[in-house]
Amino acid sequence: MSERIYIGSYAKCIQIGEFEEGNLKIIGQIENIIHPSYLNINRDILYAVSETNSGNILSFKLPNHILMNQKDIRQSLPCYISTDEHRKHLLVANYKSGSIIMYALKQDGSIGKREYKRNYRNANMHFAQFIEEDILAIDLGNDTIYIYNTEMQIKTKINLDEKSGPRHLVVSKDKQMIYVVTELSNQIYVYKKQGEKFVCIQKVHTLMDSNTKSYAGAIKMSKDNQYLYVTNRGHNSVSVFYIKHDGMLVFIQNISSYGDFPRDIYLNKNDAYVMVANQNENNIVIYERNFENGTLRKLPNSTVKVDKPSCIVRSNYEV
Repeated sequence: MSERIYIGSYAKCIQIGEFEEGNLKIIGQIENIIHPSYLNINRDILYAVSETNSGNILSFKLPNHILMNQKDIRQSLPCYISTDEHRKHLLVANYKSGSIIMYALKQDGSIGKREYKRNYRNANMHFAQFIEEDILAIDLGNDTIYIYNTEMQIKTKINLDEKSGPRHLVVSKDKQMIYVVTELSNQIYVYKKQGEKFVCIQKVHTLMDSNTKSYAGAIKMSKDNQYLYVTNRGHNSVSVFYIKHDGMLVFIQNISSYGDFPRDIYLNKNDAYVMVANQNENNIVIYERNFENGTLRKLPNSTVKVDKPSCIVRSNYEV
């Protein structure tokens, strides 16, 4: 069975693809959306931001891509969108406005009223996601991770080094470890839960040469919780890390992204393949993933042309 995937971009459409056994075919697009840079799929609904100075969010019914509704959120440069597992709430991170907004979701999955908004001075919000009963939000501008309850009241916060520029994070299955990728210092910060707090136990550069000018982008974890994958924009590569039993990281590979400015990483349904979206190269490159050691190998003739790709997500149904 093939996988239906959706590709966000800094163009004016969302590309639709079918992926099977290492082959990606673009089969259509959802048009007339300015900079749909980040996407989220929850069951049969596709959610998208329109990363503009005025800011919009949209919902589409799958599989026919019918626009359900859209909201003018009046926040500048929305760059991340996510939903909770019960599909009751939606979060939007707005980079330039420095805010996080929560919306209620209607029973049919369309976007309802705004419930909460949090913003901070000198903030550049870049990530907001539900982790069970908590919300984790990243402020790149203030080098801070906020942990809220579901009413967006702060429970605690994590302060990173000044000018590290935290961007995205992943959480281990047992919720005891947080791995944060930093855009400006090009590092991964490793945090371990101790009581109600998270304590930093490791900082590791995403590149062996820490003096290389590059800006880390995406971070993804394999389903077995044993490997991390990080893009390096500027160095134009992907770094692979092994996660030890204690949660610490070991660098095991750096491989070319075969394109300029690798923005996002996608691990397919069974983690057998990895795709990398090269925003400035206008392509997606496909790798085969080694299950034994987590390393990547570019597949021959595996480069697919896509206009300014920035995000790759998979639909919840199979074609």
